[in-house]
Amino acid sequence: MSTYKTEGIIIKRNNFLEASLILNVYTRDYGKVEAVARSARKVKGKLKGHLELFLDTELILAHGKNIDTITSSFTINSFSNLRNNLEVSYGAYYILELVDRMTVEKHQDERIFYLLKRVLLFLDNVANKELSLRGAERRSNPVTTREEFSHGIAVSPCGAPRNDINCLILFFQINLLNLTGFLPELNKCVFCGKPIKSGGNYFNFSMGGVAESECASKDIKSILISDNAIKLFRLFQFKSNDAKEYNLHLKKSFEIIKKLKADRKLVLNSVFLMNKFIEFNIERKIKGVDFLKGV
Repeated sequence: MSTYKTEGIIIKRNNFLEASLILNVYTRDYGKVEAVARSARKVKGKLKGHLELFLDTELILAHGKNIDTITSSFTINSFSNLRNNLEVSYGAYYILELVDRMTVEKHQDERIFYLLKRVLLFLDNVANKELSLRGAERRSNPVTTREEFSHGIAVSPCGAPRNDINCLILFFQINLLNLTGFLPELNKCVFCGKPIKSGGNYFNFSMGGVAESECASKDIKSILISDNAIKLFRLFQFKSNDAKEYNLHLKKSFEIIKKLKADRKLVLNSVFLMNKFIEFNIERKIKGVDFLKGV
């Protein structure tokens, strides 16, 4: 039985039989791969603890007739910080679901792997910084609120998630739409092809992008979209077929996200709009968006 080796991130896992797992892994070299990990849930199983969600892992897989089998796994990065922050992990779960829903098996795209890995690293760093801040606050003020104690996370006065996490999710949506061929048209009217001007524009799902007001009246399902939302979408889009160039773009983009001062409501509304556009295109519900609405 031939084997192959690759790096991959666990994006979905389900119990199988008495002690095994069925996993979806997005790999650097082969795209999304479905594989079985036999006896992975046994207490003394050699794969126990090495195939959790989010894990960035080095895998050895054996080709199978119907499904490949994971024979070995070595953890490269566990992203342990984001696991311990409920608010950050909500965003991470949503991102994993997007990758699983929007990609097909064995369609390799190294850019998607880099996008997913760098986004999880970003979220892990955010969670780590919040953990450090929470520790400093508790040392100076040892009184812990009931809400903080029950959830194990620091909560802002309005209970809202950090805006950089929301911006990161929007960035991920736009980039994944681009890499999977669904990026909306943002620069010209999807009906008449004229350049988009400021004011009175709409977003049309069936046509796949922005439409000027006169053209948008042709479809009552068009949704009014602000100039700032269009600018935000444009800020996050980038087209490149070269994986190394794309990886460099990701590094620069995360620096922009850290410094970006965008209205929280604008960002959240933009995230939900893009989620609706994604659901329209894949014709499936993204369950993780409900977690985003709840934080």
